[in-house]
Formats: sequence, structure tokens, C-alpha cells
Amino acid sequence: MRVSVIIAAYNAEAYIAEAIESVLGQTVPPFEVIVLDDGSTDGTRASLDRFGDHIVALSQTNSGQAVAVNRGVATARGELIGFCDADDLWTAHKLSMQLSLLAHDSDIEAAFGMVQQFVSPDVPQTHRARLEPAVEIMPGELKQCMLIRRATLDRIGPFDESLPATFFIAWLGRAKQSGLKFAHVDEVVVRRRLHLGNGGRLHTEAQNLQTLMALRQAIKARRPQE
Repeated sequence: MRVSVIIAAYNAEAYIAEAIESVLGQTVPPFEVIVLDDGSTDGTRASLDRFGDHIVALSQTNSGQAVAVNRGVATARGELIGFCDADDLWTAHKLSMQLSLLAHDSDIEAAFGMVQQFVSPDVPQTHRARLEPAVEIMPGELKQCMLIRRATLDRIGPFDESLPATFFIAWLGRAKQSGLKFAHVDEVVVRRRLHLGNGGRLHTEAQNLQTLMALRQAIKARRPQE
């Protein structure tokens, strides 16, 4: 089946090319790669233009990652949808392993895998120690680790655009509540880059608030209808 990959990018000039190359370089290449430039003010758009027709490059005014990802989903033509963050890297066999898992069991709606965290090589030595992850490799129930059937994504519904930092947490809680059938590949499928510009490190207070809101939504969804 055809795989559409969606990447939302905002001021991602430093890393976006590596992210795209990791997706295009899969041992089983995707059908299409859709990159949404979310109103970047750096050289992100120029980086996208260098890929020519190897990707579908779209632009919008700065509206947040959730809006960009939802637009990418709406544009996608594949029967399977994958996601990559603009500063992360897919491992070369990600799609082949997850496609095999989904093909083996038609009841599985989404495939995840392991994530390996690493400090970006460009981080100055004076800052590297505080960015070192407590756990390097762990199960990754993250957007960038997920390959999901389009029909399932449509059934569960779009990402909540009012939660720009934690929309996937809220969506996954809703998905599990609706009976999402998923499985994990016991291999690293994504390398998550840790750097000084990580949104969660720059805006921790806002992200913590949104996490609480997302968890509240998940708990509310579990309550029986009155």
C-alpha cells in the first residue's frame, strides 16, 4: 500500500534536509513526502526547494504544528500515513519493518517502534551534559514513530489544533479510548534529536499546561456518558 509521510517544519533550516533525506532513503521508499512550511522566517523554504519534485512542499502562515499536520493529512493520498519531525531522523528500515507488521496482521491499525534519543552533534560541549537523556532507547508512542492506516486516522479524527505542543498526547488518548489496535516493532525506528531549540525545552511551562489539558481530555473521554 502507498505510504504518505507528513513533516511540519518551522524555522527548521538546520535539520530539515537530514530529516527529509532519512525519509526518502528508506529501504522501502514512501509514495509521497509532504512537507508543510509553517511560516518559517529562516532558510527552511530554500532547503525544501532543493528537493524539487521529490517532495510536495506546501506553505502556510504560522499557525502551529497541529494545523500543519492536519493539512498534510488532508492532502495525503496514501492508504498509510507516517510522520517525521523536522529535526528527527527515521532509521533506514522503519517503513519496511512497520509495513511487514501491518501486512502480517490486518487487525493492527497502527505500528510503533523504539526511539533512540541523541544529542545533536552541533550542540556546544558546554551544553551537552544537560541535554544527555536519562534513557537512550525506549518504546516510542510518538507521532514520528507511528505508521497508521488512513482509514483509522479518519475514524479517530483530526489532531486538536488548540493544543499546539501536546496535540498528539490528546489524540493518542482519544485513539486508545476508541479501541485503537496497535503493535510495536522491537527495533529503533526513529532517532530523536536533542538540541537547544527543542520546543519542549524552550516552552516548558506552556507544554506542561497543555499536557495537563490533554490528560484531562483523555480522562473525560473515559467517563461513561450521562
